[in-house]
Amino acid sequence: MPTYYYFSCQKCRTRGGVFGEQAWGWGNFDMIESFKYLAHHIHTCGEDSIRVISEEEDHYIDQLHTEYNHFLEETKHIFPHSKDWAFLVNWKDLSVDDLKEKWVEENRIGYEDERTKVTGVLEQYELIQADDGHPRYHGYVMPKEGERVAVIGSARQLPLVGRSYIIIGVGREHAELGNVLEIHKIIPDS
Repeated sequence: MPTYYYFSCQKCRTRGGVFGEQAWGWGNFDMIESFKYLAHHIHTCGEDSIRVISEEEDHYIDQLHTEYNHFLEETKHIFPHSKDWAFLVNWKDLSVDDLKEKWVEENRIGYEDERTKVTGVLEQYELIQADDGHPRYHGYVMPKEGERVAVIGSARQLPLVGRSYIIIGVGREHAELGNVLEIHKIIPDS
């Protein structure tokens, strides 16, 4: 079974590019997509911020659809994308600038992302359930900008009160707690 590796940026905490290690050697290297990710993040975040992580590593932040669409727009000068050969054949009559705009338009994620990203300090929490090795908790996060956010989550290791976290979750209506952000991923904000 292959193990996949990604490049990650320590500064903006995202991942991109991919290559795989098989039992018989290396394979499945998405060279152009990896180059595009590396070129963009070395230019914007610095060479020292780039690392390689395995698929088991969980210390990166997923990009929301709007953030990915922004990445497409920012990197259209680094062209083409790895799966663009059919695209190039279909649109070969366009000028280079029109081709880049068309590429962004076709690769943009068009549907709404239900996830929300919050960066803020965990002010407090209380345990709701603590019997299965993954205690559930309800708490409040004070974002850098905006109003206090009620969160609900579970983890083997509980987060620390007073520490800043990057949280990705989905807004839910809880029967007893009201409107909460259900945490899908929480990592310390460096």
